[in-house]
Formats: sequence, C-alpha cells, structure tokens
Amino acid sequence: MFLRSILLGAAVAVLSTSPASAQLSIEPLHPCYVVAREDQRELVSVKAGGFTPLKKVDIFVDDIRVDTADVLYNGTVEGTVQAPYVDADQRDFTVRVAEQESSNSVTAVSKVTKFSVTQTPKSARTDDRVRFRGRGFMAPTYVWAHYVFNGRSRKTVQVAYPAGPCGTFDQRRLQFPFKKRPERGSWTIQFDQQLKYDPMAPTKVLMTIKVRRAPKRSPAR
Repeated sequence: MFLRSILLGAAVAVLSTSPASAQLSIEPLHPCYVVAREDQRELVSVKAGGFTPLKKVDIFVDDIRVDTADVLYNGTVEGTVQAPYVDADQRDFTVRVAEQESSNSVTAVSKVTKFSVTQTPKSARTDDRVRFRGRGFMAPTYVWAHYVFNGRSRKTVQVAYPAGPCGTFDQRRLQFPFKKRPERGSWTIQFDQQLKYDPMAPTKVLMTIKVRRAPKRSPAR
C-alpha cells in the first residue's frame, strides 16, 4: 500500500504540472506590418502557449483560416503567416489561434499598412506646393526624396521623420524644390530612407512625373 500511494501521488503531480492546464497566451505582434503588393506582404510570426500537447490548432487571420500547426509537448505552438493585403491607408487586423475540437483559443491584434506615397493634387506645376503622404516607412530614420532624371539623381531632399506605428508622414512642399525649372521629360522621385541615392535600394517607392513646358503667358495689356 505504501508503494501504491507513492505511485498515485507521483501521477497526480505529473497531471497537475501538465501544460494542458497552463494559461493560454500569445506573444504580442509587432505594432504594424507592411504590404506593397498582393505578392509582397510582411510575414507575421505567431507564438502561443497553454494548449493541449500534441493537438492541432488552426491559425486565422481576420477569421480566415490560413494555416494549421501541431502543438508541441510543452503546449506551445509557432507559425508564420502573411499580413493581410490592403489597397491603401491602414487598418487593424486580428490573428487567432484555436485548438481543434476545443474551446481553447487566443487572439492578438495589430495594424497593417500599404507601403506607398501619394501626391495631392495628382497634377500640378513643378513650382506648385503639393502634399506628399507616405506610409510604411518603418526604419527609425528620415525619409528622403531623390529626384532622378535619365538614370541620374539630380537632387536629394529630406522629406520627414516618419511617425506612429505604421511609419507615416504628411508634408506640404514644392513638387520640385529646384531653383531652375527642371528639364522637360520623365522624372522619377524615389522615396526611401537612405541619404545616398541607390537605384537598387530594397525598400523604396517610385513616383513618375511628366514635366512639360508651361505655355507662354500673354503679355499684360
């Protein structure tokens, strides 16, 4: 009887420390994720715990199942999914990990933004002030605009320091900050976070602007 009591006590101790009884948890996501195109979306690492060992869990993004994973012996699960696509601006999205045939589930919320720069108004004279709005510039440094003509950078200007979790900026400035009118033809403004122009920069937004000669104004009468 003494030996049996010890064995029973050991069994109870093992059960009481089983990961299945652990509290469900999920590691916080990054504050914001960036997408450029449908096929260029930042990956989201998902790490959760407290599930029944060796069970399967489904991973949902905005209530759409995107992956299934196995729970490890310690009750944890890890996976990688893509951030959802957005056409413009930014929005919240939800990642949920749910154990199959169980009510065990955990949820985390983050933001996703479109990596982009827009100009308002879309059409303007080169010496007009326009509004540049950008999103998805996540490095902790300034955004730069490189004015490129015929494959060569003609001028680089500092635009803004991105703010908020999704690296946004909103600046009103001259479309072309040049002393002389820029040459007629097709210009490219490359927005990135590198002080020196690099046509192979891995993270950049390109904006093409057609520069035309303004019609001559009639002399005042």
